[in-house]
Order: sequence, then C-alpha cells, then structure tokens
Amino acid sequence: MNCEVELEELSKDFIKELGNIGTGNAVNALSQLLNFPLEIDTPNLRVLPFQRITEIIAEAETPLTGIMVEVFGEINGMFLFLLDETFTGQVVRLVLGEEITDFTSLTEMEESLLLELGNIMCGSYIRALSQLLDMEMDVSVPQISVDMGGAILTAAMSRFLRTSEELLMIDNVFCMDTGTFSGRILFLPEMETLHDLLRKLEELQNG
Repeated sequence: MNCEVELEELSKDFIKELGNIGTGNAVNALSQLLNFPLEIDTPNLRVLPFQRITEIIAEAETPLTGIMVEVFGEINGMFLFLLDETFTGQVVRLVLGEEITDFTSLTEMEESLLLELGNIMCGSYIRALSQLLDMEMDVSVPQISVDMGGAILTAAMSRFLRTSEELLMIDNVFCMDTGTFSGRILFLPEMETLHDLLRKLEELQNG
C-alpha cells in the first residue's frame, strides 16, 4: 500500500482543516506564554516517506532544539517540534530576558520554557487531530534534546521499532515584531496508527 498517495488523495481537506485548527489552538497560548503578540501563517502540511526527510530538512547538519511528545491511545506515535538556534534564542530572550550562553547546556529555566513551547505547539495539533478524527489519545511528558537535526531524528526514530514509513510534516512561520521565525512539527505514527487513520479518513469521506 502506498500510504503517501492514499493519504494525500483522501485527506486534502482534512489536512487543511488540521492546519487551521492546530494553528488557531496555538496562537493565543503562545502569545500568553511569550507575553508578546504573534501570528502564525497558514502552515504547510505534507505527507512524506521517512527516507526523504533528511533531503527536505536542510538543518540535518545544523544544531536544533527538538521537543518530543509521545501520543498513545487510539492513536500512537510521536510529535517532534524542531526550532533552530535563532528561534530558540528569541523565545528565551522574550520570556526570560536573557541570552543563551551555551545551547548545548541549557539552564533549568531555559529547558522548562522550551518544553512548554513544544508542549503548546505539539498539543495544538494533537487536540486538532483528536477533534477531527473523534479518536481518544493521551500524551507523555515532553522531552527536550539539543543536537544536530539528523541526530535528533535518528534518536527519535530509535524509540519506535514499529514506526510507519510515512510521516506528516507541518511547517509553521511565526511572525512577531522582532522578526519572522520558522518551526517544524513532525508526526511519526506507528504503522497500525497509519492504517487506522486511513480507515477513519475513508469513513469521514464516505459520510
């Protein structure tokens, strides 16, 4: 089964709605966290084979902050929020009023802030997914990693021996007075979850 083709054909409207709801969920919560107004452009969502991810993620050899949230229940898998050093530094500067001196050795306060940021972003799309599919899911406590993008992805994948070969990639652009920043969310479902999503999308499409 070519899940990429089937998902793309079944879910164009679904993916658009997922982006709209997820973004709407995130904006107010992020503005409150940062104590700073921001907007999020309409995200770009794509379903991709995992083997293509290092081709698409130009930051594979660039230091990134990754916040991982596992989901389980009727949907099982992992959400991973990736942001570069510029965006990471801007968030810390806005909220804590300090500069990060060492990205590889964050303070407890810096880690806590970034974990909450990732929790908000991943949670926004998790809630949207649950709402649209009417499927129950629980989430883990978020975890943080600062490393090269490729290393973060490899470590995340190693936690799931039965992860599907497809993933959902969500590109967000955050617009603030201080500049424009990009952040990327990856949803790596387990194989059974991907099949369940296909069946659920078929049901929704067929009414």
